[in-house]
Amino acid sequence: MTAPPHDPVSVVLVVRTAADPLPVAQAWRSYLAKCGRAYELMIVADGVSVPDGAGTTVLQHDMPRGYGACVRTALPAIQHPLVLLTADDYPYTPADLAKLLKVIETPGEMPDPKTGEWGLRTPDLVVGARTGVPEPGLLRFGGAVFRTFCKLALDLTQERWPGWYGVGETAKTWRSWLTFGVPLHDPHCGYKLVRKELLDRFPLQCDGDLFHIELIAKATFLTCMLDEVPLSPKPDRVPKTVWAKADKKVLWGKPQFAHLPEPPAVSPPVSVAP
Repeated sequence: MTAPPHDPVSVVLVVRTAADPLPVAQAWRSYLAKCGRAYELMIVADGVSVPDGAGTTVLQHDMPRGYGACVRTALPAIQHPLVLLTADDYPYTPADLAKLLKVIETPGEMPDPKTGEWGLRTPDLVVGARTGVPEPGLLRFGGAVFRTFCKLALDLTQERWPGWYGVGETAKTWRSWLTFGVPLHDPHCGYKLVRKELLDRFPLQCDGDLFHIELIAKATFLTCMLDEVPLSPKPDRVPKTVWAKADKKVLWGKPQFAHLPEPPAVSPPVSVAP
């Protein structure tokens, strides 16, 4: 019996830095050409100049608009059922895509959110977790004490953080967990594999970096299956994320967890002769 063909994948590369993006795009083209499945590579240039390249679709923003706006720009042009969202502001490894593909295509025993019946489900969203920068010594010691307490006193197993993302990023992660129940260690990671049908289920409202929290929060609200995969270790510290005031006002004030229905068509009034 032959194995079923792999789902094709669309790679959306958000380019926001002033550095030359061509080596990053070439690395992706080289990896995708030998990944064993159909693919497309799409670059969204967010206020930077990117020349057209063979085998690459380039979408251009005249001025910087943010990560979330770049994803919205790419969304109508995406052709494949699996979508990798990535960026050039961190040295992500193209080969890590294989780890995420393996997870999103491996069924796991999970309860159905509507019926409660257990069955095999595949994840809707797999998020990478950046690794390679260890926690500071005091925090590492405190974390070990906390995990030991949870295991001995509460019989709960707490996972170690895969990396250290800085005080500001960690504070944002905790705030996201407290307000939206975001269950991940590195929700701001710009390396996410998502099913296209999930991106079509709700409006993407945030223009900037808060998009990462929005995507996971809305997927969690819709009882989608999520997972997190450690990426290849890098010594680079993660870039600082910025939560724009306009995005915070939308996500905390008027979040939309489903597309609003189209208003019914109104027929023109019919004049009746007296």
